[in-house]
Amino acid sequence: MLSEPALQALEKGHYYDFQLIGCSVITEKNEEIGKVEAILRIKDNDLLVVREKKKEVLIPFVESICIEVNVQEKIIVVNPPDGLLDLNEI
Repeated sequence: MLSEPALQALEKGHYYDFQLIGCSVITEKNEEIGKVEAILRIKDNDLLVVREKKKEVLIPFVESICIEVNVQEKIIVVNPPDGLLDLNEI
């Protein structure tokens, strides 16, 4: 496996899956949602599969919702629309 410095640099706002998996997902109000367990690739945008114990939610990985991504600190800050976190429960 290539080390991270040996990987090709991606455009701003693009990330390798391994950089996102394991990130803590929190709201702007510092409420913990869970950790990224996987990335679902779908036609129009990717979805973060976020798990908190037995609860799993799907969060669209778009700039309007995922407002800050810090792969060094393994944190993704989200601003989910009302009901998104409940609507997407699996």
